[in-house]
Amino acid sequence: MGSVYFRAMVWIQFVICALLVILVGSRLSFYGDVIAEKSGLGRVWIGAVLIGAATSLPEMATGLSAVILIKAPNLAVGGIVGSCLFNLVILALIDLIYRKRPLLSSVTKGQMLSAALSVIMMGMAAFALVLSQWVTVPGLLGMQLPSWVILLIYLVGFRLIMVHERGEFRSEDTYLHLSASQAYWTFALLSLVMIGLSVWLAYLGEGISKVTGWDTCFVGALFLAVVTSLPELVVSFTAVKLGAADLAVGNVFGSNAFNVAILAFYDLAFKGPFWSKLSLLHLLGLTSAMAITGVTFMAMVYPRKRFVVGVGWETPLILGGYLVTTWLLFLLRGG
Repeated sequence: MGSVYFRAMVWIQFVICALLVILVGSRLSFYGDVIAEKSGLGRVWIGAVLIGAATSLPEMATGLSAVILIKAPNLAVGGIVGSCLFNLVILALIDLIYRKRPLLSSVTKGQMLSAALSVIMMGMAAFALVLSQWVTVPGLLGMQLPSWVILLIYLVGFRLIMVHERGEFRSEDTYLHLSASQAYWTFALLSLVMIGLSVWLAYLGEGISKVTGWDTCFVGALFLAVVTSLPELVVSFTAVKLGAADLAVGNVFGSNAFNVAILAFYDLAFKGPFWSKLSLLHLLGLTSAMAITGVTFMAMVYPRKRFVVGVGWETPLILGGYLVTTWLLFLLRGG
């Protein structure tokens, strides 16, 4: 009886938390759009940096737990790679639901910078993974050199995006009834709430995996990847409903870039050579995420009004790439 009660309570808490994430995420998108207008930084930068970082905290929370508590760096990195893949699926899901025009044909060219940054960072992670299997990678101040390079790429990349967006910004007067300080403080408060909810959501996801027995199989890893991407899903859908497609797409690419940057913190928390302990199987997920991001890049360069039933040509490729990668990972991990 106690076991049934415990399972029911975990699921009830999960539903409550998910509903709160939806509520807070919708307001986070709104005030993110306000800040994009008031600050002059643009929707691409706000979505990629501020919102992208705020919605990526579940991955960091679950990953650090795996690295510190159970000494399982492969589990942590698997969650990051799975989240990067599912984040890209969010673009396809939005395109399927909001079919006025293909999503990626609605964004500005600045998105190419954030997409390129995420690919460069995933490429650096893949390079570090292969290199560490053959040579001893030196470290500095508790982290191996690839982790420092990843952090440097992240900081420089978003500095370049900020400079570009300021040069391209066109003043709007959509939110004259709100002051800049009101938007900043409300966004900061909502971000803190979202971070708390995200961490809670991640731990509830782990709890559900355990009480259902999913933690011992591939379904558990897939479930956790989807659960930890719920904030990105909610924020991106809400942003599109607000007419802020750049905010939605920037959130996806920014979250993926931040996810890769999180690997540096895993390295810092792990006692020992972090990169050499990782499985080469992660290369499959990383290269697939890079390829799918390449598809989205092409869709931004060569947009079409519609392909089939109003969706962009890239949507079936994104979904197909994700499903094939998931199937291959399932086979290679032995279920």
